[in-house]
Amino acid sequence: MSDPSPSRLAFPRTESLDAARGWALVAMFVFHIVWDLGFFALVPLDWPTDPRFKAFGHAIATAFVGLAGVGLTLGARNGVLWGPALKRVARIALAAAAVSAATYAIFPDEFIFFGILHVIALASLCALPLLRAPSLLVGGVAAVALALPLLVSEPLFDHPAFWWLGLGTDDPRSNDWRPFLPWFGVMLAGVLVGRLILARGLPDFMANWRARSGFGRSLVWGGRHSLLVYLVHQPVFIAVIFVAAKMVGPRPPPSGHQFVQTCEAQCVTSGGQAGFCKRVCGCIVEQSQAQNLWRAVSADRLTPEERKRFDELTRTCARFETGGGLY
Repeated sequence: MSDPSPSRLAFPRTESLDAARGWALVAMFVFHIVWDLGFFALVPLDWPTDPRFKAFGHAIATAFVGLAGVGLTLGARNGVLWGPALKRVARIALAAAAVSAATYAIFPDEFIFFGILHVIALASLCALPLLRAPSLLVGGVAAVALALPLLVSEPLFDHPAFWWLGLGTDDPRSNDWRPFLPWFGVMLAGVLVGRLILARGLPDFMANWRARSGFGRSLVWGGRHSLLVYLVHQPVFIAVIFVAAKMVGPRPPPSGHQFVQTCEAQCVTSGGQAGFCKRVCGCIVEQSQAQNLWRAVSADRLTPEERKRFDELTRTCARFETGGGLY
């Protein structure tokens, strides 16, 4: 997620770009703190699963991947330095592998097999040959990468070997899944933004901006060492919030009525009709209680096996309300 050291760049690194990456880190901190609080049941159940919160996560990922594309373009202003560029990709790939290994040890059924670091590493590698290509070609490839997941959705790509590609009919379970498509398109969009910046001779506000305050210098430092910050921040957050959870205890489980209200709001936000959503959510509560899952559901403490049972009963309730029968 971080760029090569200044001595390796053909284009001097700018504090403004580091600060932009630093702001993305701040947004990521907010996102992960809320997610961690939800994991330890210290905030309402619906916060981490709210569609608006998920959109916030997508926006953060877009910022990181796009800024990586901008950095690639600025770094290749006088030609691609293949040695430093490939070393940078290798560092990110190793960090991605470490994230996969760590999350597999903790969440074997939802581990991060292709997350933000994975896609930045692979997309950067694939973008390197295009850094000197005509902008029309780069834009065309970006458009195809962005559009393909909307146009192609095939069961063939539901096989785990193809999950990283992003062309399947269903999203795999993972705590952070950023498939190559469409995110390679976001990377190339960043490359084009970098070209616009260079075409203007690097605007004065970017070239001359310097952090003056302590907070500003912290943003620049964080952006300059974003890969390190990314790897370290979650273990720290989880440790602190774990201690807090032990001290104050989790929120009391919501009542069935509260759960239905939250479920209905999420269902309607996702495009469901109000009446349909009310019936499906009521069915979910009823079936969860009948299958002795309600306590785990209400506390958001489902084991992997319980999660599979809950997902199945959710689909069953949806089928029943559309006329497919409850069993």
